[in-house]
Amino acid sequence: MIAKQIRYPGRKWLKHVSLWSDPLLREYLPDTMLFTPKNFIEMIDKYTVLFLKPDLGMKGKGVMKVTHDKDDYIIRTASCTHKYRSKKHAALKLKQLIKDKRYIVQQGIDLIQIQGNPIDFRALLHLKPDGDWRFFGIMGKVAAPNRFVTNHSNGGKAIRLYTALGVTKEDGQEWYKRIKEISLKIAAAMKEHFPKIAELGLDIAIDTDRKIWLVEANTKPQYQLFRYHSNPRLFGQIAASVRAIRSTSA
Repeated sequence: MIAKQIRYPGRKWLKHVSLWSDPLLREYLPDTMLFTPKNFIEMIDKYTVLFLKPDLGMKGKGVMKVTHDKDDYIIRTASCTHKYRSKKHAALKLKQLIKDKRYIVQQGIDLIQIQGNPIDFRALLHLKPDGDWRFFGIMGKVAAPNRFVTNHSNGGKAIRLYTALGVTKEDGQEWYKRIKEISLKIAAAMKEHFPKIAELGLDIAIDTDRKIWLVEANTKPQYQLFRYHSNPRLFGQIAASVRAIRSTSA
């Protein structure tokens, strides 16, 4: 299988399908389809919010949000908003915006927020020489005002896990343990499907019902958020680990 030879699998659809094949992980995965107008209509009939993302993309570029609000279908891009009364017209507009690129359409998660700004999280793992995964930790990202993506490159700000959840440090540790356990399960499944991977940045969401979701698994992740970790030495340790891993990736 070609996928087993990929060191840095980038296609969101390929990674989603690989993880979806594991029944134990499905509860953490948002409903996701490849974009076609027909698939979009099927999804918007099920969910009031959808996200459309380039199959190959990073840093939130090209992401669109679609909201079904009463009789309106509202498409938001990074620079403009389009409103339609018909889901078919919305689907055709999306097709026009996407052109010949390959996109996925994904169930929107009702993210926890601070002052109306959505929050998600980045969990970071590296493969150790003994074959086990090292879980470096988790950092939250708060979207900039009026933004629907939380990426640091789009103005997102770092936030600690317990602060984002509005709980004590002690309760935050229980959440940390839960997310670490789920992250290690995901890492094991990713390694089975893509044996050559050695890095993972998991985009984790927590919804308003406190359910944990995996939004995406990144195999060559950015780690700048960890500059703001409570352990001042951790960022240097991560950077050293990245250099060691990528120096052997030829």
